[in-house]
Amino acid sequence: MRNRIFYYSILAAFFFLSCSDSFLDEQQTGTLTTESALTSPESAIALANGAYVNTTVFNEQAFSFGGNTFLLLEYMTGKVTSENSQSNFKEFQDVALSARTPYVEEWWRGCYAGIAKCNLAIQKLPEYKGLIDDDLISKLTGEVKFMRAIYYYYLVRIFGDVPKIMVPQVDLDELQVSRSPLKEIYDEIIIPDLLTAESAPIPFKEQTGRVSMAAVKALLADVYLTYAGYPVQGGTEFYAQSAKRSLEIINSGEYSLFQNYEELWNPLNNNSGEFIFQVQFSVNKRSNELVPGVLPSRSGMSAFNLEYGSLIPTLEFVDSYVEGDKRAEEKQFFFTTYKGNPIKFSPGAPELEYIDFVAPYIHKYFDQTAIDEVGQSGLNQTIYRYADVLLMYAEAQASADGTANAQAMESLNLIRLRANLPEFNNTGEDAFIKEVWNQRYFELSYENKMWFDMIRTRLIRDDGTGEYVNFAGYINNWGKSYSETNLLFPLPLTEIQANSNLVQNPGYN
Repeated sequence: MRNRIFYYSILAAFFFLSCSDSFLDEQQTGTLTTESALTSPESAIALANGAYVNTTVFNEQAFSFGGNTFLLLEYMTGKVTSENSQSNFKEFQDVALSARTPYVEEWWRGCYAGIAKCNLAIQKLPEYKGLIDDDLISKLTGEVKFMRAIYYYYLVRIFGDVPKIMVPQVDLDELQVSRSPLKEIYDEIIIPDLLTAESAPIPFKEQTGRVSMAAVKALLADVYLTYAGYPVQGGTEFYAQSAKRSLEIINSGEYSLFQNYEELWNPLNNNSGEFIFQVQFSVNKRSNELVPGVLPSRSGMSAFNLEYGSLIPTLEFVDSYVEGDKRAEEKQFFFTTYKGNPIKFSPGAPELEYIDFVAPYIHKYFDQTAIDEVGQSGLNQTIYRYADVLLMYAEAQASADGTANAQAMESLNLIRLRANLPEFNNTGEDAFIKEVWNQRYFELSYENKMWFDMIRTRLIRDDGTGEYVNFAGYINNWGKSYSETNLLFPLPLTEIQANSNLVQNPGYN
């Protein structure tokens, strides 16, 4: 009976948490109650939909005024600053994190809540066999396993060894779980789940916000690329597996780069074009709070209630773009000027015509309609886009084969040419991979990619010299040094207090 109550409680919750208009319009399933017949395709879809609910963890207002889970993975890079004192940026600036550090609890809780919903769906979907179409069961199972894999993938990269939970937990004593080795999580959950998803009848491309086969292969490419590097150091075999998945996306012809960068932050392009997998946002349902989060603090430039200035690029990073790089031009990836919003300034105020912010701010989330008029943004948050796939392929292929082939060179140069940079033509492994890393820094900046690149390579690009230096011992822009302790975040204090079997990461209290 207790299991049944737990099961139906989760099912009922699925329908009160929305994703996007396109996603919801496809699934008009109403709500489930304890009297609902769990034998229909609609109820199976509803069960699988629960796996998507906690994608909010990737970009969610959290902790305090102007806080967001997204900040955790940017603040540690040393490539950002903040005008928002309530964001607790100083802890990251000083590299002085603890078990009480904001955001780590939200990441832990959000990912494990998502895993719980995935585990329930994985357990229950086979019970539909013989009642609904087998291909639908396989498709939904593939989607759910993708989601469980991605939640675990973030957990192991953030925390290292984590509890391995693969079935629904319904009793309190089942919550006292010890940490399993990181490699075990990869080998027994993340990779097997993704291989199952890869064999499922999932459409190669999706524009609804659901998991596509391209998303499965992009995540697999990313997982194998990380597995090949630190801390697992799987090596050549896994670089080759990564390159294989990225190449399948490239050869599909289903994706291409947007011609203009402006298309990256136009909500009309959500789930289409260059975008492979995104977190869904929608005006009047769930606004993307990162949009006001990156605007100059209290600048009065937007229709949002406030602009937070929580995430600001450092001048050192912006200046490290090479001369002529289009991405560093005004209102491409960064902006320094705009106009005041009529709701924030009196008629005739000079700010209504022009404001010079002096320093650069992030333009990648510049939803202009939301900023000028609506005060809510439906701009999706990107997890994977085609530019990322091109660069993953280039790095993985050259690392696997010891030299860049023609396809890897073309993949890198597609990124460079869009940025108005000349083609790169050095096929030597070291020079080529360094340039791929450079383009990952510049192209994927402020997309929650840089920190994970740092920890899988154990290297940081110095903004002044352009050289890659050891992570441990690197001194950031505020004169603080990274150590091996900082390769992982601390486990949240609340979780350690609740689970006596959890042991804190070394170096934290």
